Amino acid sequence: MKEFDTLLKSEKMKAERFANTALNVNDCKITGYSTNGRVDELGFVKVICEICHNYEERADIDVQLNVFMPDRRRSFASSVIR
Repeated sequence: MKEFDTLLKSEKMKAERFANTALNVNDCKITGYSTNGRVDELGFVKVICEICHNYEERADIDVQLNVFMPDRRRSFASSVIR
């Protein structure tokens, strides 16, 4: 199985699109992310993304991307209250 190196452009777009919907804005950007790089028993790597909007104002939520390593197109996002 592949190693997790960095987020793909499509995964960043998923996180930003999710944050825009959750916060009801249209200018969210990922300003940083972290992961432990471990693949769980189902093949997912958990990545926590820091979100800013309105020209670098920190958002109230972080976005958790669940990256499915066997097929990265099947990654999905959920919110994490910080």
